Amino acid sequence: MSAWSLLMAELAGRVPEMPESAVEWPPWTFPAGKIEPRDSPEDAAVRETLEQTGLRVRATGVIGSRVHPVTRTRMVYVTAGLADEPGVMAGESGELARVRWVSVAEAEELMGEMSGDVRRYLRLLNRG
Repeated sequence: MSAWSLLMAELAGRVPEMPESAVEWPPWTFPAGKIEPRDSPEDAAVRETLEQTGLRVRATGVIGSRVHPVTRTRMVYVTAGLADEPGVMAGESGELARVRWVSVAEAEELMGEMSGDVRRYLRLLNRG
């Protein structure tokens, strides 16, 4: 069996795109952000991870996409690996309260509402 770690982030407050009525929003998520017009989803994942966590990653592929059931925002899920040795994980954006590495099982427990594509991908990794 392979060992995998996933980067999870605890939100510092309400997500701006989240409706006020969405009280079930999970406090833990993957680093995320807006895809700028000049960005590919992979470019956005690299930029947002660096901004939010201080970690340099390189995108390795796209898992899938969906319209998020709560925010109604189009989400694209990107895989990435560390580009540098892991350092201190502390972004300056103020969006995140803390960041930590978790196992696939912990990610599934913390996330609650997770994309089916992401869940299938993580389970395949875990079988490895």
